[in-house]
Amino acid sequence: MIKNVLKLIFAMSLINIGCSGQKNTLISNVETAGNKQAVEDEILHKLQNENDLIVAYAVENFAWVKSMDYHIIAQKDNEWKGYKYHKNLMTNSAGSPTTLTEEKVDKAACDSILNYVTEKKAWTIKGDNGENFCTDGNKNCNINDAPGLRLWLITKNASINTSYYAPDFYEKCCPDEQRGLFLSITKKIASVFGDVDTE
Repeated sequence: MIKNVLKLIFAMSLINIGCSGQKNTLISNVETAGNKQAVEDEILHKLQNENDLIVAYAVENFAWVKSMDYHIIAQKDNEWKGYKYHKNLMTNSAGSPTTLTEEKVDKAACDSILNYVTEKKAWTIKGDNGENFCTDGNKNCNINDAPGLRLWLITKNASINTSYYAPDFYEKCCPDEQRGLFLSITKKIASVFGDVDTE
């Protein structure tokens, strides 16, 4: 019995060491990347100050009702918290109110995302910068008024946010390896919250 308990404790400590190593690798690469941007949003900045690491994605709607909807997993001292953050971007009182709600998230699922993001070097994803949606030159892929997606990797001292316009649509119409990786990460984050779709 004692042997089994000791084995379990040893296995759990190896998992924690592995996750800490992944976190340190991700933090180091984000903080030394050449494509860093400042966190200007008040809520994200507050979460940045309160946590060691944040992985999040946002759906950006700029067509009719202007808003951003974030799914955020935040780690502090190897413990994860989840948040859904709806930000109203309308200039008048129209639209739904800005809200931040804490959500229960599974530690193993969040650890898995951390490992995936680190293994796939998500900090190197370039995004489309709102242009050149089909690098293969396919002119038949066209969509208007679709939402964009943004992926955030945030540490205490730095952040990277990469964006793609209508990534699900363009990935079906003209697949791109980096966009596909980007979508796989956002879908993994969505699944932690029980959401199956990022559109």
